[in-house]
Amino acid sequence: MLPGELEQAFQRHNQSGEACEIIEAYGQLVSRTEKSHKSFPGEDYGEPNRIIVNGLIFRQVLLHRSIQLFEGSVRAAVDENAYSMTLNVRGHFETTASIGYFHQRLLSLKNGNISAETLDRDLTVQLLGARHESISQAPDPINILSQLEYADKSVNTSVIGAAAGQYDILKDSYEYLCEFAHPNFHSNSMAIDLDKSIPEFRFRHGQAMRDIEFELIRYLLLSAPIFVDLFDEIPALLPSKE
Repeated sequence: MLPGELEQAFQRHNQSGEACEIIEAYGQLVSRTEKSHKSFPGEDYGEPNRIIVNGLIFRQVLLHRSIQLFEGSVRAAVDENAYSMTLNVRGHFETTASIGYFHQRLLSLKNGNISAETLDRDLTVQLLGARHESISQAPDPINILSQLEYADKSVNTSVIGAAAGQYDILKDSYEYLCEFAHPNFHSNSMAIDLDKSIPEFRFRHGQAMRDIEFELIRYLLLSAPIFVDLFDEIPALLPSKE
């Protein structure tokens, strides 16, 4: 759930209009949740029924992550925690990248550029990929920057009606958010104010975000609607049942 103090927080930072958009975007995500889905016991890669079931399960997995990160982003914004907010927003972009990658692979299958077996194996990696040694049998996950590049192709062609490589909407936004997520200049600048009249640096412990930092929550209004658009297209792109 979204925090009850959401609208007041947005008012404090002169973002009253965006509060309504945040609530609407969240509602679009939550309205797509399902309680369960039957599994498919098939073990042969490329079986249409296996791809359909695993694909529908995978998009609900990503929806769960998308909702939780959306809630975490807004909760952090209300709590005036700039670092947590930007980390959650960046994580939301990674989630949108993941569904965008899957969407693009389905388009490749539909266009005859990859086989059903290749798609199935790629989907398995998305579901089960891990790098930690505690899961030694897991396949290596797909690099997030690669997923962003694939996802941007789907955003261009299926969401905004542009050429496949025209805009790097998700990737550019993600890389900018990384500057706040890592201890780089943008992140470090959130901790200090410079008083040039003295001069001295004043540390911002316990202080609210500045408006320019709070505005980063608006990146959710890019990632979440794109996630919903791609999420809704997945069923029509899945292969036909056997």
